[in-house]
Amino acid sequence: MRCVAASLLLILHAAIASGQQAPPAAAYVGKPVVSIAIVVEGHPSTDPSLLEGVQVKTGRPLDMADVRETMTHLYTLGRFEDVQVEAESAPGGVALTILLDPIHVVTRVEFHGTPGLSEGLLRDRMTERFGATPALARSAEVASGLTQFYAERGYLQASVVPAPPVLRHDPESATLVFDVTAGPQVRIRTTRVTGSPLETATQVEERLHIAAGAPYQPGDLHDRITTYLAWMRHKGYYEAAARDLPPVFNGDRSEVDLTVDVEPGPLVTVQFTGDPLPSDKRSELVPIEREGSVDQDLLEDAAHRITDYLQQQGYWKAEVAPPVRKEENGSLTIVFDVQRGALFRVAPGGVEVTGMTVLTTEEFRPYLKTLLEGEPFVASKMSAIEGAIKQEYLKRGFATVAVQSQPNQIGPNIVQPAIVVKEGPLVRVGAVTVRGNDKVKTADLLNPIGVKTGVPYYGPDVAGARDQMVEQYLNQGFQSVDVTVVRPEPVVDGATARADVVFQVREGAQTRVEHIFITGNVKTKLAVIQRELRIREGEPLGQEELTETRRNLAALGLFRRIQISTVSHGDPGRSDVIVSVEESQQTTIDYGGGLQVEHILRANDVEGGAPIERYEAAPRGFFEIGRRNIGGKNRSMNLYTRFALRPNSNEPATVPVAPGDDAGSSPFGFSEYRVVGTYREPKALGNYGDLTGTAAIEQGVRTGFNFVRKGMNAELTHRVSPTVRASGQYAFTTTRIFDEVLVGDDQLSVDRVFSQVRLSSFSGALSRDTRDDLLAPQRGTLLSADATLASRIFGSEVGFIKLFLQGFVYRNLGHPNLVFAAGARLGAARARQEVVDGELVQDLPASERFYAGGDTTIRGFARDSVGTPETLTADGFPKGGNAEIVLNAELRTPLKGPIGAVVFVDSGNVFARPSDVDLSKLRASLGFGARYRSPFGPIRIDFGFPVDRRFVGDTTTLEQRYQIHFSFGHAF
Repeated sequence: MRCVAASLLLILHAAIASGQQAPPAAAYVGKPVVSIAIVVEGHPSTDPSLLEGVQVKTGRPLDMADVRETMTHLYTLGRFEDVQVEAESAPGGVALTILLDPIHVVTRVEFHGTPGLSEGLLRDRMTERFGATPALARSAEVASGLTQFYAERGYLQASVVPAPPVLRHDPESATLVFDVTAGPQVRIRTTRVTGSPLETATQVEERLHIAAGAPYQPGDLHDRITTYLAWMRHKGYYEAAARDLPPVFNGDRSEVDLTVDVEPGPLVTVQFTGDPLPSDKRSELVPIEREGSVDQDLLEDAAHRITDYLQQQGYWKAEVAPPVRKEENGSLTIVFDVQRGALFRVAPGGVEVTGMTVLTTEEFRPYLKTLLEGEPFVASKMSAIEGAIKQEYLKRGFATVAVQSQPNQIGPNIVQPAIVVKEGPLVRVGAVTVRGNDKVKTADLLNPIGVKTGVPYYGPDVAGARDQMVEQYLNQGFQSVDVTVVRPEPVVDGATARADVVFQVREGAQTRVEHIFITGNVKTKLAVIQRELRIREGEPLGQEELTETRRNLAALGLFRRIQISTVSHGDPGRSDVIVSVEESQQTTIDYGGGLQVEHILRANDVEGGAPIERYEAAPRGFFEIGRRNIGGKNRSMNLYTRFALRPNSNEPATVPVAPGDDAGSSPFGFSEYRVVGTYREPKALGNYGDLTGTAAIEQGVRTGFNFVRKGMNAELTHRVSPTVRASGQYAFTTTRIFDEVLVGDDQLSVDRVFSQVRLSSFSGALSRDTRDDLLAPQRGTLLSADATLASRIFGSEVGFIKLFLQGFVYRNLGHPNLVFAAGARLGAARARQEVVDGELVQDLPASERFYAGGDTTIRGFARDSVGTPETLTADGFPKGGNAEIVLNAELRTPLKGPIGAVVFVDSGNVFARPSDVDLSKLRASLGFGARYRSPFGPIRIDFGFPVDRRFVGDTTTLEQRYQIHFSFGHAF
């Protein structure tokens, strides 16, 4: 019976290839299918994604079309190298077995043998050409590429041979193995330099590293010759040439004789005759040094560039003849003859505009100001004014407007720019009709577009409407559609005209989704992917839905690669969709370290003296480990730890140390740390929102006290729209403060009663975020409101209500990385009055009060040092307050490459109570800074200067003249 099955297999393949049933299969075709088995590499499989692709159904007659479609579906999953179907007779009909030979994805690459070179070098070369894990089918290409790499390194007898791969199952994967034998590396026996080099042969050999006895590395030699050429061209020899001649090997190819030929060519100089050019503009206008070439096309472009430059300066009739080349005595002189002519200026009255009745010159005043009376005349500015006037008329519906400009020379060097406008009639849209749309209603096509009867006719609006129609068709599953606009001819009726718009449509076939196949997910549950799909079986295959599906899957953060492809089976009306994913690594580990430098207030050892501001350096490091996609449901857990060693904050700024005393031998006396564990479950509570649970313990420093905080919170975030989010949170924390600088009357009652305070609070937040980038936004806004309620009713020792509002706006000013940013923050809180242990508590705990000053608020002041007298001690230490205002504005401008600069103004203050808020009491600072765009975000340094320096508290010490802040990320 196996023989019959094998012959049927061949018949089935032939039938599939020809599209017709072969007569020998007649014994099986039409018989009921009694069983279907899927076998993957010898093992039965009940994978739902495979069963979904089987179109042959038990109980139905065997049909060749179903077999053909089944094989096509399984092939298109991209998981199998071969798909075969076997059939054999069975009681009551025919039994089918689908044999699948899976593709083994390469997950590792190993090099065996005697590589000679480091494995890192081999992997880098392989990754550069073929990727980190090339497919098994490309093993021969990889071996050939690595053999070439060995040859470039001088291993001319190297052998790289693909070995049998190591295959693994469940999931299918493979290790690609190469047997490598490097062999001997060729050495340089002799070297010779020919030609007419600028240096001695010995110096050339030193530059090219080709000394006798050195390893022969032709790849590196070619790179060094290229560098040597650049050096000669930088010296002015722009036609220099250098090359290594064919090497000569000894008998066993273990040594080589090298010859390098160097011809520097003539020394090139550029000469300007006629009228002078500014010396600082010459290299920019004639960029032969930058380009390293004296190509004729480059020289002619330089002549045009000089002409344009002079005309932009007002030399309207400037001329620069094609450059002349003069060669003599081994040098080449390129001569530019510059005739700039007279400097033309704009005649009194500026640009004359005539013929306008509908519009006024006042509407174009910003454009007209580019050519004011007495200024240099620039023809391109006049053309720009002409274009702006015409464009405005076209937008208003004057489709036949004619605008002409003429530079009238009315004196030896005076030009009267004149622009004449012939407005023509106002053209309005007449009838708007659609032809050729059989499958989509006319109303559905016309309702969304802005081209309506009676509106002014404007060509780009009509073109935009045409694009909207195409988009509608694509979103309704039409894979191809052609929409053209029949060019309307305005019909003039008195002072107005009408233009009828006709959209001619040629509809393609509307495609619906027949099947959706999801492949590549090993750990991720199918339901997690399915709930992000915006396409549905049986519905039109819309482009918008496909795009949204890809965006949703990418937002999960689970996949390093997402590919969505469509497969048609010959019927344009139906198509399968293949969603192929490649999962990211589940476990991630991150760590790092650095040095934190901060300007902070410290107590003075002189009784009654003002606090001393000093810079403190603290080495710090962090370690983070995370596990994603727990249980295949996109849940994640993360542990983050941070540790720093800081100077002891309760020591005075000056600590005397007796001779021989080692008490001050270590500069560090305080450990600052933070440990945070986070659990996140997306789509929790019936897909309502993302649920996040956090537990944390930290020990840290604030100005005036140290603290230890322990706590946990649970937060539910709901996405209202793509830009708007709402969240609710419950938090339970305990905070203990110690090493307080504030004692006695300076200490608030809540801190005296509760050295360790327990808080239990509920909070809600609403935010709208349209920023285009979270780390370095160019445009967009961020608005948020956060309200918190703590009460003894649900376990808090202190009750309060707290509100924090903030808004930031970012605007690109028309140039990449030229950004204006502004922000405003407002905080207000009110504590519930309680009598605890006989003392009235009516303030917020220190950990909940507002503070200002420092690198993210008001940069002209030290951290936390800004406040009204009621929020500061007599020595100037901050108590914190129940209200604050912080206002910021800065201009971020690029300088060169990743380097940028900012200028900023900050203002704000901290108030004891919300009722004390007074805008006239805001403190302000001005400053500037630098930015470096690193791969991890901007690194910044800021210099802030207080606008009005005041005495610190009640002392006679003035605030610092400036503050320096060094940090990662923008201030806001």
